[in-house]
Amino acid sequence: MTWEYKIIYIGLETEDEDEYETRLHNGVHVLNELGSEGWELIGYLPHLITGKRAKYHAVLKRQC
Repeated sequence: MTWEYKIIYIGLETEDEDEYETRLHNGVHVLNELGSEGWELIGYLPHLITGKRAKYHAVLKRQC
């Protein structure tokens, strides 16, 4: 079995509740779209950038 991998940028942390909800909804939409193309979420990568702020990436795979 052969796998293809993809890493996508999800976003930055935010303290604004409305912005958080918007980003969460957009992230779910992107993951659903990729899922319909055969991609499976296998991991999540937080990356600390300044102080306590972080950006996030999702790791996905699908069978070739």
